[in-house]
Amino acid sequence: MEIQPLYNKVVSSNKYKTRPTQFQMVEFINNCFMLLEDESREFLGEHIVIVEAPTGTGKSLAYILSGLINAINLDKKFVISTATKTLQAQLFNQDLPFIKQKSGIQFNYGLAKGRSNYLCPYQLINNLSTAEQDLLQQSEGTRDKLHKVLTAFESGKWNGDLDSASVPIDSKLKPLCTADKYQCIGTSCEYNQKDDCKCPYYLNREQLKKCDVIITNHSLLLADINNGGGAVLPVAPKDYLLCIDEAHNLSGYAIRSFMGSFELKNSIALINSLIKLIQSPLSGGFIIEDINLCEKAILKSDELNDSLSKFQEILRINDKAFVDDTIILNYYINAMISSEIKDIFIELSLSAADLFDSVDKIQTKLKDAAKTSAVVQDSNIAKLAFFLSNVETIKQTAEYLTNNDSSRFNANVRSVERKMINNSLEYIIIAGVTHVGNQLKNKLWDKVYGACLTSATLAIGESFEYLKSQLGLNLYSNVQQSKIDSLFDYAKQSQLVIPQFKNAPDFASREMFQRELVAYLSAILNYEQGYGTLILFFNRQQLIDTFKLLPLKIQNKVLLQTEYSSNQKLIEEHKKTIDNAKPSIIFGLNSFAEGVDLPNKYCMHVVITKLPFDTHKDPQNLVREYWIKAENGNYFMDISLPETCVKLIQASGRLIRSEDDYGQVTICDNRIVLKQYGKLLLNALPKFSRQYNPNFINEAYAKID
Repeated sequence: MEIQPLYNKVVSSNKYKTRPTQFQMVEFINNCFMLLEDESREFLGEHIVIVEAPTGTGKSLAYILSGLINAINLDKKFVISTATKTLQAQLFNQDLPFIKQKSGIQFNYGLAKGRSNYLCPYQLINNLSTAEQDLLQQSEGTRDKLHKVLTAFESGKWNGDLDSASVPIDSKLKPLCTADKYQCIGTSCEYNQKDDCKCPYYLNREQLKKCDVIITNHSLLLADINNGGGAVLPVAPKDYLLCIDEAHNLSGYAIRSFMGSFELKNSIALINSLIKLIQSPLSGGFIIEDINLCEKAILKSDELNDSLSKFQEILRINDKAFVDDTIILNYYINAMISSEIKDIFIELSLSAADLFDSVDKIQTKLKDAAKTSAVVQDSNIAKLAFFLSNVETIKQTAEYLTNNDSSRFNANVRSVERKMINNSLEYIIIAGVTHVGNQLKNKLWDKVYGACLTSATLAIGESFEYLKSQLGLNLYSNVQQSKIDSLFDYAKQSQLVIPQFKNAPDFASREMFQRELVAYLSAILNYEQGYGTLILFFNRQQLIDTFKLLPLKIQNKVLLQTEYSSNQKLIEEHKKTIDNAKPSIIFGLNSFAEGVDLPNKYCMHVVITKLPFDTHKDPQNLVREYWIKAENGNYFMDISLPETCVKLIQASGRLIRSEDDYGQVTICDNRIVLKQYGKLLLNALPKFSRQYNPNFINEAYAKID
């Protein structure tokens, strides 16, 4: 099937306008994917496509059409990964049904979510039947709620997807009616039988196997590849074409995915509790009849606790090594802290791995025994699952501790934070990668049949090099890339204003800047006409302080993100106010700087209070900075500035969402014009008009009102 006639057939609907840039994207992705027929080809990057598609391109339709057709032709699945539930819902409920209807192509599609999103009827019934469950006794009405959940499921009126539950399932209720991978007893469960499966999670898995298109999220995708591929998702990377939407977020998700942490003191107590559980008086004094396996688990528990205790003691006697309650262990392995810690890292890794293996085998035997004798095994399965999950976390974290660093692209962060928890000093061990490029190359890019990465903000100016470096795509020679032109006439639809503040929001001048900011906002904010304003802060305290100092007439029009349980509820309130022809001003933090769609009069003025530099140096960034300096690099130019540039483009992108939008972006940070790096930031922004018209917003509002 040719792509041009298919595209014309779909966009002939009244729902979509014919957009030359949209078909440009369709054609580019299609042409690249059509070259992937040779399965014996070398993976030099030609199977990876990068497309920056500005707001208004209609990128969802573009990548669905090109990805779907080529997946069908190549006999592959088409997997779409997004960062937000909002976009997943849009794809599932709107875009894919529309394309299926208008294209005439017969295909199935489904939504992949993790276990925690589905009811486990086995776990639910077990908790209801076990009277001594503390949570059931402590929480008034919990038992009644669980009965209602069970009734809804058994009646067939509800499929077990928690997102559609008629009974609200809060954080207290959820552990009682869901199961993680360690609690799940698999095919031993009466709800998970081959010929009569009633388990919501496994039913979804089976349905997904029949789907041509699978929608997932970045976290689940990364969890899958971390487990070897085809473990969480029902299909391995070699068998699908992948589209990563909102790809500018992938690096952040990957860093969190390839990182572990645990509390040192709490882990010692946890392992002691595990020993007591294994030694429970059942079958000769142990949790299962296999005495050798139980004794081995206890031995490995003791070895792990010994390593944890040694680690704790070294940290205690090196108290002066902490700076702001943090130690970056990378700095001290061969210095202030004894090199003995290297041996402890290895001990931790080996003993945690051995203990995990032993406890996992015990759990397997318990699950097998659950087929014949339910109550005791069920209780112990749930208890052991908790320990198994925590031991796995220690194991994974310890593995990152033992890495041999060779460069900033192959280095792990190793850090310790100390906190007072319940009036007791606790050490939190954090370890993970500083750069995800190698992991993504080995676990995803080298295995996936073909991939498309897209977003409205992938390039810095005209260059994709920063993105490629962050994601390991610079390790390939033939990655295909395209930057789609915007349909918007930014010079006509918008203007950029940079007020002449005397002070910058840096450390030295922050108080004087704050006074200037309040005075400026007090003078220019709209509190009369019925359009929306979005003011973006990158510090919670500054948001609160600014609000408190504003005149009451403006405060009364402000919606504070900090006072709403969700962004969606705030947005609903904001739109309701605008619909009643009244002004509304949103004071938002980072999460309002991207992914928020407030078209037309819902947002005619975006105020960016300061350049979104990340002033908080977390352990990962500190180690990255250490390595960059060691290699005679420049952390600010290599990392900080590009990341700020992407954030600034995203923030300013909240203004113009369609050809009918008008408004103003105001940046209250004079560093963008006074500092040499400011030119790079300004040049990366859309081509807003720089000809200041003080009546621009009011004139635009008068036209659309």
